[in-house]
Amino acid sequence: MNYFFKEKLKDRLEYCLDWRRDTELYLMSKSLTNKVNEEYYRKRPIRKFLLTIYLLPINLINFFHNLRVAKDLEKNAIEIDYIYSQLDYQEDENEEK
Repeated sequence: MNYFFKEKLKDRLEYCLDWRRDTELYLMSKSLTNKVNEEYYRKRPIRKFLLTIYLLPINLINFFHNLRVAKDLEKNAIEIDYIYSQLDYQEDENEEK
C-alpha cells in the first residue's frame, strides 16, 4: 500500500508541475497579446475608449477569471510543496525501518 501511495503522489506531482508550466505559458502569451493591444490602441485612443465602455461586462468577467487563475496558481504551489514534503516523509520513514 505504501508503494502505491508513493506512486500516486509522484503522478499527482507530475500533473501539478505540468499544469503550472502550462498556466504560466498561457499567462505569458496573454501578456504578449495585451502589450500588442496597448501598442495598437496607443494611436487610436477614441476607439479604445469606446471599446472599453462597450466591452465592460466582458472585461469584468475576464478580471475575475484572472483572479481565479492567480488563486489556483497559489494553491498549486502549496500543493506541490506539500507533495514534496510527503514524499520526503515517506523516504525518511522507509530509511528508519
